[in-house]
Formats: sequence, C-alpha cells, structure tokens
Amino acid sequence: MKILFVYPKFERYLKKVYAELFNFPRIASLWEYRMPPALGIQILIALTPPDIEWKIIDENLEEIDYNEDVDLVAISFFTPQAESAYRIGDKFKERKVKVIMGGMHPSMIPEDAALHCDSICIGEAEIVWKDILDDARNNSLKKIYGPVLAPPSNWVKPARNVYKIKENYDWHASLVQVARGCPRDCPYCNIPGIYGRNIRLKNMDSLVEEISELSGEEFYIIEDIIMFNSKSIAEYTKELFTKILPYKNKIFLTSSLIFNAKPDFLQLLAGAGTKSIYVTFGFDPISRGIYKNDRKVIEYGKNIIDRIQNEGIRLYAAFGIGFDEDDESVFDAILDFCKKAHIVTSEFFIVTPFPNTPLWYTLKNENRIIHTRWNEYNCSNVVFKPRRITEDKLQSGFLYLWKEFYTEIDHVESLSCFAQKQDNIEKTIEYMQKTKKEKTK
Repeated sequence: MKILFVYPKFERYLKKVYAELFNFPRIASLWEYRMPPALGIQILIALTPPDIEWKIIDENLEEIDYNEDVDLVAISFFTPQAESAYRIGDKFKERKVKVIMGGMHPSMIPEDAALHCDSICIGEAEIVWKDILDDARNNSLKKIYGPVLAPPSNWVKPARNVYKIKENYDWHASLVQVARGCPRDCPYCNIPGIYGRNIRLKNMDSLVEEISELSGEEFYIIEDIIMFNSKSIAEYTKELFTKILPYKNKIFLTSSLIFNAKPDFLQLLAGAGTKSIYVTFGFDPISRGIYKNDRKVIEYGKNIIDRIQNEGIRLYAAFGIGFDEDDESVFDAILDFCKKAHIVTSEFFIVTPFPNTPLWYTLKNENRIIHTRWNEYNCSNVVFKPRRITEDKLQSGFLYLWKEFYTEIDHVESLSCFAQKQDNIEKTIEYMQKTKKEKTK
C-alpha cells in the first residue's frame, strides 16, 4: 500500500489586496513567510509500519500529481487550508482514490469536511491509525474514527527527517509538543474542543530525549501551557529546562502576559537557551487594560516585558484586534504601547471565529458571521460583524498597524530572533539599505 500525505496550500488573500506590504522582508509578513507544517503528518509517519510506502506533498511548495499511483490520500489541515483540502479531496475521489482527512478543521467541523472525503479522523490519531491502515488495506474504511484522547504513553516522537527544513522554509525551527488539553476558556481557541480540558503532559524522559536530538538547533514549543502560573506546571517546566541545559538549544516559546514571570523562572528559561517568547495580546485582563490606555496596567505590562527582555529573551508580540470591546482607538493604543515597552518584533491579527469554538457559537447565535469562505479565515480578514467598529475600519486598521509598526522598525534587529534562511537575511539587509537611502533623499 502507498499513502500520499498532503499538507494543503494556504490562500494568501491579502497578497491580492495589499501588495505594498510585500515590500517588507518575507519573514516579517504574517501571510508570507513559510514555516514547516504542523506535526500531524510527522506523527502519522512515525506511526506507519515500515512495509507501507509513503510520500509527502506540501502544496505550499510543490504541485500535486493527481495521476500518481497511490492507495490512500491522507490530508491534514486547519481552517485556512480547508478550501484547498476540499479541492484536493474532490479530485482524488473523482479518480476513486480513497481519501481520509484529519487535523484541526475536520475535528471541529466534521460534517463540513465529510462532503469531500471518504473518512475522517476526529482528534488524536495514535490509537486509531493502525485501524485506519488495516481498514484501508481491506477496502473497508469507516466514515469516522474517533474522537479519542490518547494517553501520553501512546504518543510517539515525530518523524523529523521528512522535511528539508533549511532548504525549503524561511523559519528553521522544529516543532516540539509538550502537552495536550487546556482548562482555559479562551473564546477563539479550539484546543479544549479537540484535546479536552485536562492537561496531559509528555513523559519527561521521552521529551528530554527528543530535545537532545535537536541539540544546538532551534525548536518551538507549540503550547503555552508550560508557562502557566500554577505549581504543578511550574515544577514540570523547571525540571524540563534544567535537564535540557546541556543541549544548548535555541528555544522559542509561546504565552500570554498572564504567566510565571518570577525572576528565577525567567533566568532558567534564558539559561536553557530561550531566545524569544511569542506573547498574544487582546483577550486577557492585562491586554484589555493596555488597549484602554490604563496607565497602571500599561506600567505593569511594561514591567513584565522588561523582565523578559532584560534576561536576553526577545518578546515577540502578537496583537489581536476585533474583540467586542475594541473601537477605533485600539490601533494607536497598541502602537503607543509598542514604543513605550520597546517592542521591536511584532505581528497583528484579526480575531477569527474558527468553527465550533465558543466565539463561533456566540457570533453565530448573534447572526454576526458574514461568510464561511474558509480560505479567508486566516486572521487577516474580517469574517464577522464587529460590535464597536465597522468591518472596513477593522480591515484598514489591521493594515495600518502593519505599515506603521514596520515602517520605522529596523528589520534586521526585529527579525534577528528567528533562525532563518541566509537568503532572507541578505534580502532584509538590502531592504534596510534601500529604505535608509530613500529616507535621506
């Protein structure tokens, strides 16, 4: 049996509308830079027996040969890729090739994806993948597999050698999964809906072994759970970062401003090689105070950021806009805070109601969902009716933030926290030199 694993193409919607932003260095653009695919396919390959032949296509890099002789097409994707995934599924089904879909989007809205495939895997695949392969061999695929929550003892190390990361992608960080599940109720997040509300942590020895194989390289821990300010999580994270100290990695983390910001904890993160923390703004109380220009909250936020950056860790800020509390004043409030807090690496996104999240249900019940053209659900488009601002003002405010922030920023410094292609670095330097010349004219 031969399997074709497909990671579908993203629709770069803004490329058609805001072409001037593509003057920025590639990795500065939320919609432009290429990073390695999510871990789903790598996990499936690790679970696949050696007697099964397989091939990967990242449609963002290469075209699909629909005439290729394969027995099963496995498509893993999240919402902005859905229209591409559906197109791919339909074309293979026309050839009578069996198609199975999985990942974030099919798990959250299986009834939509089911129209374009023979079978769907809902949630985690570790327990059901063997059954899927056996059924595919016997031409007896079920319509639905799962949902199942796999215990950490069933998790496998992703097959990391399947992508040529340094050759094909702009950002070189490998992805590392530490945990699944989350008890929080962030309205736009689909993690609890797929992985449950109980936190499951990867076995420490297995995790340390996995990281040791990335010695000296950059990796991205994809869950913000390890930054939670709770005793049990803090103890787990401290043990992990103590054990990986010898490997001299470059670590990229993610969090909100509500995290364990104690000096000893930040020193441990820095000592283990943490170079950047991706911090999302907009939904937590600190962010809301910043957006409202509350002086006390702004000072508190600045203090946390100072503590991070004084340890030599770059804060990479991600500012969400379009929350129900946001009006037109939010754009300048964000830019003003960036200057006060000395933020030099940032991106901006429009709040997006991904299917079957709490935000999705709220907006749907209020008749505020504008459309379900999934390719535009990429955090760069307004797909719902905002409460305190028009759709056009929110879209133009998004563009305004990108242009205003990155017009004055030293891109070389801003992007220095990424391990990226040499070609990108050279083009960034060229862009900066050109910009400086234009300013002196």
